[in-house]
Amino acid sequence: METGYFYFIKDEYYEKFKNCGLMENKEDAILGKHGRPCYYCYEKDGLCWLIPISSRIEKYRKLYSEKMTRYNGKFDGIRFGYVNGRETAFLIQNLCPVTSDYIASEYRISKNTVRVTIDRKLSEELNSIVRKALRLYFDRGVKIVLTDLDTILSGLNCRLICQ
Repeated sequence: METGYFYFIKDEYYEKFKNCGLMENKEDAILGKHGRPCYYCYEKDGLCWLIPISSRIEKYRKLYSEKMTRYNGKFDGIRFGYVNGRETAFLIQNLCPVTSDYIASEYRISKNTVRVTIDRKLSEELNSIVRKALRLYFDRGVKIVLTDLDTILSGLNCRLICQ
């Protein structure tokens, strides 16, 4: 897995960490798998920190506006950008750590031949916010994301040690 690309997580991850505030994995539809949610990846020290994306722009614009008002214009939990020409909400507030064995697949287009990426400037902004969130969490014990990072990290470390 590489920083700047998009991935889908295996159902096993959602099952293991189901009470940790993760974005809900979508059920299969009649026409097949939805493959959602999709995640933007920031890789650091062997862990992939994944940001879920959503097409529910109006919902997250409203939430973003409320949070910006509440926090005096300082809110890093949501950003907006384009993925495959569609406006998308990047839900940094739902950031979660994942190891490569929980990755189901990479998000690709054009008959699975082209890796999906985003604008370099947006990628740099997202990466910077994730680094900030991780510094606050690891260096000062400040949690600015909604997911239960303590439980997930504990579960991932146990899995890595036990293998």
